[in-house]
Amino acid sequence: MLFHTPEFFLLLIVTLMLFYTFPKWRLYIIALANMLFYGVSGWGFLVLFLAVTTLTYYGSLLLQGRYGKIFLWLIVGVNLCNLFFFKYSVFFMQNLGKMLDMQLVTENSFWLTIVLPIGISFYTFEFISYSVDVYKKKIKPAQSWIDFWIFVAFFAHLVAGPIMRGNEFLPQVEQIRSLKPKIYNFKMGAFFLMLGLFKKIMLADYLAEAVNKYFAHPELLTGSQAWVVTYLFAFQIYYDFSAYSDMAIGIGYFFGLELPRNFLTPYLSANATEFWRRWHITLSSWIRDYIYIGLGGSRRGIPRKYFNLFLAMTLSGIWHGALWTFAIWGMFHGALLILHNLYMSMKQKLKLTWLDKSFIYRVIAVIVFFHLTCIGWVFFRIHDLQGSLELLRRMLSPDALAMPVGMKIYAIAVLGLFVFHILEHYLLTHSVKISAFWHKYFPSPVRAVAYAVLIVLVLLFMKEEETGFIYFQF
Repeated sequence: MLFHTPEFFLLLIVTLMLFYTFPKWRLYIIALANMLFYGVSGWGFLVLFLAVTTLTYYGSLLLQGRYGKIFLWLIVGVNLCNLFFFKYSVFFMQNLGKMLDMQLVTENSFWLTIVLPIGISFYTFEFISYSVDVYKKKIKPAQSWIDFWIFVAFFAHLVAGPIMRGNEFLPQVEQIRSLKPKIYNFKMGAFFLMLGLFKKIMLADYLAEAVNKYFAHPELLTGSQAWVVTYLFAFQIYYDFSAYSDMAIGIGYFFGLELPRNFLTPYLSANATEFWRRWHITLSSWIRDYIYIGLGGSRRGIPRKYFNLFLAMTLSGIWHGALWTFAIWGMFHGALLILHNLYMSMKQKLKLTWLDKSFIYRVIAVIVFFHLTCIGWVFFRIHDLQGSLELLRRMLSPDALAMPVGMKIYAIAVLGLFVFHILEHYLLTHSVKISAFWHKYFPSPVRAVAYAVLIVLVLLFMKEEETGFIYFQF
């Protein structure tokens, strides 16, 4: 069920009405809404989700006992096996067949009947982090199965994040019966919901048309054309994914629940380290806390630190999908993180850290790193490794400096998207001041008309066919 469909808004309105009308039944109301929301994607997948949820919940109650470590490995193992079977088994069998020079996956093979359950990557990571945190006594187990079900399956974040942590969300769930409706929460909810709808319907979906058109035949693109189309894809995937995250935050506010921000205008990053503090924040922090630090982090010397960085980012790439290009995308970002660490060390030795305070240096660094990010997006968007490399060869050739033929309008659009990205950053970092100015100097009738116009524009620009979110496939 997509956030920008009439069916979802019907579910949201009915759930909200029941939620605030029957405070004592709130947990059950949200639990049922979660099941209805996820069940639309397939009732068999819902049964699987409920089964893994139940195993993880009851297994977590045994993590503090004598055999806690055994139960931890059991919980993590079951969840990883579940993810591996649905997401990676076909990829594994195909590559194993190539190694053995055998055709293990045929046209009528059982493996090709496997369908990836929506949101499995996200809820698997939540199960693992919750279990590890309970085992390490960082959090207490959920008070009940239904509390745990709402924590992991709250329909606002279930399908594409943000990835929730037990210490962030469980305390909110446990206090849900005592929540009082607040005007502030409804205002913030409406703001983030409309921001997300605007990004998805008026930006991401229209960018998708051009991106899909040109990337359908990447072999026909010149180097300069490929750069422009890759710029467009960079903004498409950002506005598509951040739109979902913004709407998730807005829906959370409606229920008095606070979800973490998942994006902080990442294309204004000046380096790889900053980028991963701004892009898919809950995933990058998860990778840091449960993989990078788990591998030893920086505690075992510089060479081991760089190896851990590279491996953690490679696994992050593989998390996105069972394709070698996703793995290479992760490796590429791992290499960028290592290079940035080396560059920072060099600047300190040469006493050039003053550069970080220069605005001009900052602008140049942002432009350079945006182009490096776009090189990575080529591997993310084109799933054929040979095709990706060939397109990159053209993009990095001297001919790519020429004006892109027939792409002037798209080049202008890219500049406009970057300007909007900067405005978005200003809006989010000065939201309190802007909100105060808006409510002080614009009377409620004017605000109402502005909201109505924005809603009408979104409805007018909405495409007739449903367009899913890119990260639903992960």
